[in-house]
Amino acid sequence: MDPELSRRSPSGSAALSAEGPLLHPSKFSSFLSVPWLRSWPVWTTILSLALGSLYIYLLHKRVRGSDPANPRTSLTPEQLDKVTHEDIDVTQAVPPATHKGYAIIGGSGFLGTYLVRLLILRGETNIRVLDLHPPSPLVASDPSVSYIKTDVTSLDSIRRGLHQPFPATGTPPTVIYHTAVVIRFWERAYYAWHLSYNVNVLGTRNIIAAAKEIPGAVLIYTSSSDTVIPSTKFCRLGLDTDPRKTKVISDDDPPLSHWESHESSYARSKALAERLVVEANGQNGLKTGIIRPGSTITGPNDRLCTSTLTMARVPTFGKRFSQTNICAWDAVAAHLLLEDALGRKSGETAGQAFLVTGKGPAWSLRDVRETIRHYSRRPLIFDDVPELPIFVLAHLVELFLFVRYHALLPFYLLVGKTPRPEPRWMGEAVYLQPATLEFMADIVIDDSRARRVLGYEPQWSPEQWIKYTVEEIQSSRTHAGHGLQLKPT
Repeated sequence: MDPELSRRSPSGSAALSAEGPLLHPSKFSSFLSVPWLRSWPVWTTILSLALGSLYIYLLHKRVRGSDPANPRTSLTPEQLDKVTHEDIDVTQAVPPATHKGYAIIGGSGFLGTYLVRLLILRGETNIRVLDLHPPSPLVASDPSVSYIKTDVTSLDSIRRGLHQPFPATGTPPTVIYHTAVVIRFWERAYYAWHLSYNVNVLGTRNIIAAAKEIPGAVLIYTSSSDTVIPSTKFCRLGLDTDPRKTKVISDDDPPLSHWESHESSYARSKALAERLVVEANGQNGLKTGIIRPGSTITGPNDRLCTSTLTMARVPTFGKRFSQTNICAWDAVAAHLLLEDALGRKSGETAGQAFLVTGKGPAWSLRDVRETIRHYSRRPLIFDDVPELPIFVLAHLVELFLFVRYHALLPFYLLVGKTPRPEPRWMGEAVYLQPATLEFMADIVIDDSRARRVLGYEPQWSPEQWIKYTVEEIQSSRTHAGHGLQLKPT
């Protein structure tokens, strides 16, 4: 019999011979005898490539995000067509008019404008806007609103704005809302820190100093949920063991460590400002409180809906991540409720911070943008961009800016200056840095404490504030601009 045939089974498949496995140890030794395969550097390289490939794959999964196990049931076009917001009365969510004197620092900004509008709607007659820029005609034309140009980085300027009496009362404002802010969410470099610190921290210190000189004053500070949301730390691949990484954020959570906190200059400066506000409570009779809206404040002129409507093409990434967001009307209502609570139950509210968010469940960025597309009268072009290349490119942009700054620094120092953190020609491309990607996280804000203590009840569901925003922008009932436009420095 042919020896080869004797080594095959009746089915024709190869079987083990009496000599053992097909790859005999002697043959394996011969295989390893190839000189380059016996080199440790070769095996080290192979292992490194294998581990590196595995890490990149896991990083891709981490930054890409995953569809939730129990996704929100998307509203059908028919359901979206039936959505209405005309029945919402924003004054029903807040206490009645107090007829005190009000100062809104940063009252020409996005949230400050909504705050002024709500005070007007509920019947306040002494409202002062303190800002570097005059308020929009929408509020400036109201006789109850006055304006004083104010620079929060100057204590003298703040004092002039806050201490000037109202003609109708002969006294300065006693309720001070501090909404002034520089939102440089994209940067974390040390050489850009001063741009956020000067306004968000030193400006807050000046406001506190001037407020303490007004008898019986109340100071309410607009902070951000970013101060208490853990950093994404993408490179950990989601292997964290901290239970807070469930991303349900509440007022009962312990303070974040420095390593856990957001790295952006914006979040870090807001956290420092919060400490100043808390420490100031009770000094010279000053009462303070903090509202932390989150995750994103939405409405006409915001950075989410409005930018989507006004950009020619919208690059989309991080669309699988979901958050609970808050309409600007709900956010400012929470401020007025805190003011009221500071008078009624100061023991529970003074020197305290309250998270607030919107009505309904968390929505993914994909759901938000598809709903915007439904209500938009013009076609919207969404360009899907893979998250991993964006993640890598963001670090390259940050590295380029770091190298550029330090290459130019010696020459600028010769004339007593320092370079700008970013070149003007980059425009809004400067946003593409690692700190910007902190939004790529699943965030659910639990504001049950604000509901229980302040009586906060949000009025606007996601589909309602989206429809409202689209209608306001398309009808030109709001001023131009949105939150993603780069402000001059």
